[in-house]
Amino acid sequence: MKKQTVRAFTLIEALLVLMITSFILLYFSSELTKTVKFVQNQLFILTFENAYKDTQADAGLLGIRTSFSSKNKILMRRSQKIDVPNEILIDDFNIIFNEKGENSSLSKIKIRIPSENKTITYQLEMGSGKYKKTIS
Repeated sequence: MKKQTVRAFTLIEALLVLMITSFILLYFSSELTKTVKFVQNQLFILTFENAYKDTQADAGLLGIRTSFSSKNKILMRRSQKIDVPNEILIDDFNIIFNEKGENSSLSKIKIRIPSENKTITYQLEMGSGKYKKTIS
């Protein structure tokens, strides 16, 4: 009888350790997933801003009209296409830079990140091609 009792306690102890280990692993994998998504979102914002600035610089340096646009969750500039991550919502837009790298639009570009409850708005300034960035 004693061997069966010891085996039962050993089995219970093993199951308890397995449950605690599983819980800890699930918790940390969930946190890791959140962190990875946060980093991906931040990288996309930096990519967006760099694409905007590069498009403007291309127009001014090459002396040609160039557009920067978004349609169906794809950013387009010259021959480059950038996919928008699934976690990010962005409105369609089209910005034309003239031969001097200036734009003639007062458009607002909104990028929403629901998982972070964040909206980033870029208010374009007419003529200069600069923008004012607000985060809410």
